[in-house]
Amino acid sequence: MKSNFKSYNISRVGIIGAAPHRFLDVLSNESVEKFNLYYFSNERSTYQTLVKLVEKYLPERKEKLAGFELPWPDVYNSILNEIVKSKSNGDSVTVSEVFSNFPNVFYKFINERMACTDVLWVGDNDFDSSFVFATFLNALGIRYVLSLKETRFVQSMFEFEALKNAKFVILPHEQYVDFFKKKYSMDLSRKAVFADIDWRSKVAYEALKDANVQKLSARDGKFHVVILSGRVVWNKEEQRSQGRYYYVPIIEDLLNAGFVVHLHTKALLESLDNPVYYEPNPYTRLLLKFPNSFIIEKPLDLNDVENYKLLMRYDLGLLNSGVSGKDEFNEFEKINVPNRFYEYLHANVIPICPKGTLQYMEKKFTSDVLFFENARQLRTLLQSIRPQNCKPRYFFDDFVKTLLDASEQYY
Repeated sequence: MKSNFKSYNISRVGIIGAAPHRFLDVLSNESVEKFNLYYFSNERSTYQTLVKLVEKYLPERKEKLAGFELPWPDVYNSILNEIVKSKSNGDSVTVSEVFSNFPNVFYKFINERMACTDVLWVGDNDFDSSFVFATFLNALGIRYVLSLKETRFVQSMFEFEALKNAKFVILPHEQYVDFFKKKYSMDLSRKAVFADIDWRSKVAYEALKDANVQKLSARDGKFHVVILSGRVVWNKEEQRSQGRYYYVPIIEDLLNAGFVVHLHTKALLESLDNPVYYEPNPYTRLLLKFPNSFIIEKPLDLNDVENYKLLMRYDLGLLNSGVSGKDEFNEFEKINVPNRFYEYLHANVIPICPKGTLQYMEKKFTSDVLFFENARQLRTLLQSIRPQNCKPRYFFDDFVKTLLDASEQYY
């Protein structure tokens, strides 16, 4: 009897990003024979974290993973700067000029190594320079698949080219099609499939699901709210982040309503425009005003799967500050499903969010998130919540299946 089973060699180019454990689900998929991960030099330590995760949770699949440090965007930026210096009359530099000056060994590596794969997958946004690389692949006539999550309502040549030339595009949900139609007058509906790059690992979830972690609320009878934010600011007028990292009002509202708030952050700053720290500041004043209810915690490194057990101690997880920025960000925020949402579900923490900012989520995730006008209303809503519903609907395993199915469909 002839078998219909097909195995795939997948090559991924781009940022590893948060939660490298997601890629455990690529290796656990029986249809994936080899996973070549081409990562940028600034993520060397993140790749090593992934290797350790594979050794711990999937040692029998370690041979499937092959990692390659790609000197990108260093090569592109270095050549671009040299060409700019050589133009004494101030003429503009074209992308084709930069690409044509790449060393032959780089072309050889791309054509003879990277392109020799069943699925060449590039992602995930223009901020990590992966879309520049996608444009380079297209210039070489190499077909690729594109995944995308974060964007802004500001036109980008490289984002446009990466979307236009992709064999197919993996978007988090259908509203992204409307977003890009409005942004570029581009209709992606015929080559868009839907899966979220931020879905978390099924392998990791299975390893954690039986962890017996006691909630902090079991000790004191109070609801404990966690805020995960890489940085927070206290100047609400700053231009760069436009208040997105300004958590002072919502923290104070929660504290006044009797919640205990735990802020995990890497950086507490005046603003991103003026990244300095000094005391007193609004956050330290809240520490003094609510000494037993507001705690500024150490950063929580969730690249380490075991640290999800620390996150599991909390009852509620805040998705955003509730402060709106300018249109270029707000248009994206309307359709965004924040990365933190999946972190909280992974740890059995109920996601909460002020109404009005995450408009797509308010329509589609009413059974997963508590949206509230103020903290007092939140207390009322908590009387009807069922914590057992707080678990992921999808895993990165589902993303991988979407990638492989679409690769057959758009062959």
